[in-house]
This record gives sequence, structure tokens and C-alpha cells, in this order.
Amino acid sequence: MSLGTSEIAAVVEELAPLARSRVDAVRVHTERALTLELFGPAGAATLLVSAEPDLTRLHVVERRPKAPSSPFAFQVLLRRELTGAQLSRIEARAGDRVVELDFVRDRASGELRLVAELTGRHGNIFLVGQDGVIIASAGRNLSQRRDLLPGKPYLPPVERDDSAHRPPSPRPSASSNGEGTGVPRARFPLSATIDERYRLLERERAAVEGRRRLREPVRAGIARARRALDKLAEEAARVPAAEEDRRRADLLKQNLHAVPRGAREAVLKEWTEEGAREVKVALDPALPARENMERFYRRYRRIAQSAARVAARVGEVSGRHAELLALLAAIERAALEDLPRLEREARRLGAAPRPPPRPRSRRDDPRAPYRLFRSASGAPLLVGRSAEDNDALTVRVARGNDLWLHARGRTGAHLVVKLEKGRSADGETLLDAAHLAAHFSDARGAPQAEVVATRAKYVRKVKGTAPGAVTYSQERTILLRIEAPRIERLLASEEE
Repeated sequence: MSLGTSEIAAVVEELAPLARSRVDAVRVHTERALTLELFGPAGAATLLVSAEPDLTRLHVVERRPKAPSSPFAFQVLLRRELTGAQLSRIEARAGDRVVELDFVRDRASGELRLVAELTGRHGNIFLVGQDGVIIASAGRNLSQRRDLLPGKPYLPPVERDDSAHRPPSPRPSASSNGEGTGVPRARFPLSATIDERYRLLERERAAVEGRRRLREPVRAGIARARRALDKLAEEAARVPAAEEDRRRADLLKQNLHAVPRGAREAVLKEWTEEGAREVKVALDPALPARENMERFYRRYRRIAQSAARVAARVGEVSGRHAELLALLAAIERAALEDLPRLEREARRLGAAPRPPPRPRSRRDDPRAPYRLFRSASGAPLLVGRSAEDNDALTVRVARGNDLWLHARGRTGAHLVVKLEKGRSADGETLLDAAHLAAHFSDARGAPQAEVVATRAKYVRKVKGTAPGAVTYSQERTILLRIEAPRIERLLASEEE
């Protein structure tokens, strides 16, 4: 559920008093959702901007969303660029679900614009420079019609009327007096109404996900119990056959002298209330009569002894099966607050969901010998961290077809552009890589630099040379005029 055009316009109108507020903090909570902590003439407010699919919206919130387990790269950039800046303007594009938030730090640094495309599943948030060029985006480009990559001019979406697709506009109710929420409804009543609506929606989604998370292992537990009952039924069905083994053993015991060695069967006389009758008993011809008798007795005792255990297990498993069925029924109608109790019950019955994997700390992960950046086209750019890491990157990580770069005649990092077999780097990727190679060398700060580039297969590490020292051939030299905005954009693209 996302806000429609008219709703967004109404919210933006309500948020007008936030203009001239200072940005005290920026937090990115999910890939495409962030909050701005603002303070200004209208007081303090937390502004949520979300371009998450089906949850695209913009409004003041009472409670900040939870922080992620690890920060997003977009947050690092936004904090650097927007913290301390002033929100100078907030405006919705006419007839569209796009909101522009303009920020000013000082005259020297110019103006920055945060463009929130609140367009449902294709939503995104862009940081755009004063020249209209994209500096970074919250998520990767999902548009098939626009080339929305860092370093490219920002192009707004094609206008369309989405009135047929939006939900009914929320309106502040007559009882909207601030009870039940900390949002000052006198200042932002529409935001408070939207916040409450999405809070309920998120609670229901959390309940749906929680029920799904519990339902699957409980259903698996029910299936396991059914299979166990089927197996126990098979074991119980063998008990009558065991009685027949005991009967055969008794007959052999009474007639051991009458059974010749090597016989495949014996016809033995059995006395009953009706009188004598003949019974055929199949034998193992390799065994004498006494051992055939003992074989029948052993088989009988084994099955007879397990009969009591089977009966006890049937009662136990049947009880657990019934409890799991009742638990599944309770899960299907459970509210969000019921789920922790039901999870404890599932754990008691051995059908609890697996705990989420523990987030791996950096201490757990083997340290990569490189830093990872992205070119304007999204190509991975790997930059060695140290001289030893340069060796590891060039010798162990790089593949023959990858592109290798280094600042000519300078001390600096090795850089590798990962390429698919048979592919070459496009011109912009080559320039991006060359700029990073120059930046991570002692040519940093110079207006110009020379960078050599060659395929990784033409780079050799000579045994006994210093860390990071290599020889190369088949190279080309790139003469660079350093573009500071390009380097700034590349540094902002670093991934953890």
C-alpha cells in the first residue's frame, strides 16, 4: 500500500513549516527508507522518507524505525553531505509521486537535492548535486526507461495519473487529538493519521510473517509425527506373526527327535481341544532342528519385547500429534502478541523455527585484501589495501580477463576491474577505475595523473621482489585530468 499523488501533495503541504529546519541526523533503516532528524522554527520532528515497495510514503513519525544490523553505504554518504545542512524547500512534483527536498550547507558547497520517487515497487531515493547529476541512490536502478546511475543526469519519471491505483486518502478523524501517539497532531495531523495507518499495516504484516515462520516447522512436525505413527503401526502389525513363531518353536521342541537333519520343512502333530492335527513348519535346511527352534524363539522374543515399547510410543506420538494440530490451529488465528507464547509451545513440542543466523562480525569474516567500489555502470572496482594486499589482489583474486590498473611511476594501490570472460570495460568504467587508481596513490591531489592499464594475465609477480612490486606488459597509458566530482561519487559507492 503506497500513498497516491493527492495524498503526497497534501502531506507535503502539511510539512511546509519544516522548511528552514536544520538536519541534526540522518539514518537509513532499510535499503530504501530513511529518517531525517530536523530542528527549526517548527520545533523538532522526525521525517520518514520511504521508497520501499508497497510502503512508499513521506510523513512525520512518532517513533524511528529500528536501526539495521549493519549500516548502509547510502547512510555514510548522506550523513557526510546533509548533517548540519538546512532544509530549504520541500515540494511535490505536480501530478506525480515525486518529492524534492532541497538542502543548503553554505554558499561554497552549493545546493543538494534529495529526490524521493514514491512510485511503489520501482521507488527509489536519489541524492542529486546542484548540477543535476546523480551523486548516489538508495537502491539500484529499477527503471528500464531511464539511466539513473551515479554520474548521470537525473531524469524524472514520465508523468502519469495514478488516481486509479491509490488507496482512499487518509483524513484526520474528529477524534484525532493526539491520544495514542506522540505525534503532535495539531502540527501534523495528516502525518499522524498516515503514521497510524502504516503502523497497523506493518503490525499485520509482522503478524502474517510471524504466523508463516511458525506454521512451516509445525507442519513439518505434524508430518514427522504421522510418519512415526505409520512406522509404529507397521511394528504393531508384526505382533500376531510373533505368536505364530512361538507356536512353531513349541511344536519343534516337542518333536525334535522326529525332524531329520537338512529337512526344508517338517510336518508336526499339534494337539488341540478338537484333537490332533498336522502342521507344516518351514525350516532352514542348513540348521539342525534345535537351532531352527531357537531361531523361532529369538524372533518371537524380539517382537514381543518391542510390543510394549511400541504401545508406549504410540501413545506418546499420538499425543504430540494432537498437540501439534491444536497448535497449528492456534497459529492460524493468532494475533501478533500471541506469537511469542506460541513459539515457546512449538519449542516444547520440538517444532520451533530455527533461530535467525547470528550476524557475522567482521572478526568472524576473513578480511578481503581489497576495498570494493562500483563504477557508474555498476562494475566492481577492487582496490588493494596495502602492499601485501596488492599482491593478494593481483595474484589470487584477479583472473586473466580482468583489467588491472596502477598509477604509472607512483607508489599506490593495485586496482582490478572484474570482467566476464570475453568482455571489455566501457569507457566510463575505465575512467572511473583510472581515477581510483590515481586517488589511491601518491598522485592524490595532483590535477593530472598517468595510469597504466592491462589485462591481469599480463601482470607478473617476480619471486623475491618487495610486496606490491610486479612487472607488466601489453599495457596502455591513460592521461587523466582529475575530476573531483567523479572521485567523490566513486568514494561514496564503497560497499562494506
